[in-house]
Amino acid sequence: MSVKGRILTRHHQGSELHYYLSTAEGPARVIVPNGERICFCRTQDELRLLGDNRESGIRSEALNLTTFQDEPVSALYFANNQSFRHLSRIATDKGISLYESELRAEQRYLIERYIALDVEFIGRWQSQALDTPTLIAERARRSELDVNREVKLAVVSLDFECAMDGELFSVGLYGQSASGEPYQQVIMVGEACDSPPEYLSLVPNEAALIKSLLDWFKLNDPDIIIGWAVVTFDLALLYRRARALNIPLTLGRLGTQLSWRVDNKYRPETLILPGRVVLDGIDWLKAAFYQFDSFSLESVARELLGEGKAIHNVSHRAEEIATLFREDKAALAHYNITDCRLVWEIFAKTDLLAFVMERSRLTGLELGRVGASVAAFNNLYLPHLHRAGYVAPSVPVSDGIESPGGYVMDSKPGLYQHILVLDFKSLYPSIIRTFLIDPKGLVEGLKAEANAGVKGVREGNDTVPGFLGAQFSRNSPILPELIASLSAKREEAKREANAPLSQAIKIIMNSLYGVLGSRGCVFHDARLASSITLRGHEIMKQTKQWIEALGLTVIYGDTDSTFVHISSPERVGDINAFARELVASINEKWRLKLKQEFQLECYLELEYERHFEQFFMPTLRGSTEGSKKRYVGAYRQEDQSLKLVFKGMEQVRSDWSPLAREVQAELYYRLFAKQDVLGYLKQIVDALQRGELDDRLIFSKRLRRNIEDYTAKSSPHVKAATLWCQRSGNDSHGKRGEKISYLMTQNGAEPVQHLLGKIDYQYYLDKQIAPISDPILSILNTSFNNLVAKQMSLI
Repeated sequence: MSVKGRILTRHHQGSELHYYLSTAEGPARVIVPNGERICFCRTQDELRLLGDNRESGIRSEALNLTTFQDEPVSALYFANNQSFRHLSRIATDKGISLYESELRAEQRYLIERYIALDVEFIGRWQSQALDTPTLIAERARRSELDVNREVKLAVVSLDFECAMDGELFSVGLYGQSASGEPYQQVIMVGEACDSPPEYLSLVPNEAALIKSLLDWFKLNDPDIIIGWAVVTFDLALLYRRARALNIPLTLGRLGTQLSWRVDNKYRPETLILPGRVVLDGIDWLKAAFYQFDSFSLESVARELLGEGKAIHNVSHRAEEIATLFREDKAALAHYNITDCRLVWEIFAKTDLLAFVMERSRLTGLELGRVGASVAAFNNLYLPHLHRAGYVAPSVPVSDGIESPGGYVMDSKPGLYQHILVLDFKSLYPSIIRTFLIDPKGLVEGLKAEANAGVKGVREGNDTVPGFLGAQFSRNSPILPELIASLSAKREEAKREANAPLSQAIKIIMNSLYGVLGSRGCVFHDARLASSITLRGHEIMKQTKQWIEALGLTVIYGDTDSTFVHISSPERVGDINAFARELVASINEKWRLKLKQEFQLECYLELEYERHFEQFFMPTLRGSTEGSKKRYVGAYRQEDQSLKLVFKGMEQVRSDWSPLAREVQAELYYRLFAKQDVLGYLKQIVDALQRGELDDRLIFSKRLRRNIEDYTAKSSPHVKAATLWCQRSGNDSHGKRGEKISYLMTQNGAEPVQHLLGKIDYQYYLDKQIAPISDPILSILNTSFNNLVAKQMSLI
């Protein structure tokens, strides 16, 4: 018998591996008996490590594998994690290296079979009578079933409302079953409610609320739980309250309990919830590279959905929630279910669930595991490495030797017309693929060089030179082939308009360099990372030379982007056509150069990114030297309107006031559109001093820790938070995550809720408006001080 489906969660229990699946027929559990944990040691260390009397639960076997130093290795098999931990302590005490010891049994079983997310287990059914039937597996393989079409997931958005001390008021549940049936429910503590909505269920106390929630999960059986800070707040809160009330929190499938790998560390990576995946909206938006000034649910929902929380005062919602619980339970239920719905709609709007699935399918990471780029690299790389006859290193080679970063060219500051932006498509992955950069390839390349030196003769051109003495073998490199496969999948995803898959592949490909440059990765070697970044420097410099040989000017370059000034647009005619011809010419030069000098196929691809009609590269403040990673450009959209792009400017930084960002955007728009700049700025100065712009002077910043944990108390938002606590008598305003809104007054930073001093308009002129105005005013041969002085002389 067999079962096909999508792996939800993975566990190592005693000597068994447990996998919970979502299948076309519903949820299922698979048990793999004798699920041994495996690591490796050098065969020469085996006797010293295990001794003559081998502990029960541990066995060893010599393998046809070696370390990168050509030392034979033996595999160590552990019946359970306890015996593994025992031997790990012995290895540490004796200074013996264990290889690949961090890879858990439930993970290794899958990746050695190239299984990521979709799987087919073959075995016998132990029981099919339960809601979650169990298969005893004999073997497993990648599933060829199109589970995207045949497996539907039940998803619920969950959110708790509580008192300041954590006592639960209500829980909201919003989503749909695997069959697509929608559900929404709020379970709330209370005896009566005026005009209760149909989705509200009242229970007598907090213990009854938790038990009703457990009953709901047993009845509706969702595969995935989504929410906002759902692990660190909602599930952590539920766990603490259930423990205080001595209620077994059987939230998992088959009556399993929610638990944590580390006590009092309520993080996604420590959560254990068999059979259910938990996805936090904040973490996954960041993982998909979404950017917001604030990741609060209110801010993200406003920006993406045009709708916010169903409450009057978001900043003081704790007090209002408590009031609603006492006085208007129907309104609290509406607020609770609205938060659930907002999270659901954000996931839908961003296609976040599809992104999560594709990332897991590509990397073999557990569904719902955020970050973990090193683990993703290992999952992709290790099965191929083992088949090539090696185990991974036990520790990184490099110790303190770091590779340089991306190439950043000195800029030529000024105001320009007609700037072309040319980007190398996925530069670092392309370098890895083109120049055969690979951990195994480095080991074998260095061996080939050493052997050639001993023999005194080189047999053909069998290596590719890198940097810091690196040589890479041309023989079956692993990493370049992985990138080739990912690149092909991304092109297919683009053709099929599969944005989540395309984005997931892009992020994974770009993370490969970062992993090789990270000390947290056992494959870290400065020769690997430097052979990528320094080759990038070479490519950027050579590309600049070729472009300037054509009579063009390169005003700036950064990592993979080159900014080209077209000083005589009338000579080139159609600028877009000229840009496309230019990149085709450079790409052909790279193809020929790599063929002639290295006998390599070129996968570098320069692309025409954008034509800025207007472009401004500022100087460093107080200097004539050009800035780096800071510019603003304007291009025409399809409707011929002017669109501004800010890079590294105050416009894209959240620590500037709304007025400063508004003024900066308007100043550059007027500069590029050839409209009156000075007149506008004078109006702003006048309006500011008359107090007409006070609502746009408010700074907003969240506390990253409790105020007592800040070592430096000089930050304005920390000062304002301290005053807010003192003046309100409520210390909760100084807690981590609190949003602090403040103004700069003649007494310094003060919270807007308890403002005593007068607004310091001179501060806003000197520290906010002047710095963003002077770069533009310098082009007009004046300064902000001159402008203000002239105004004052007219009064």
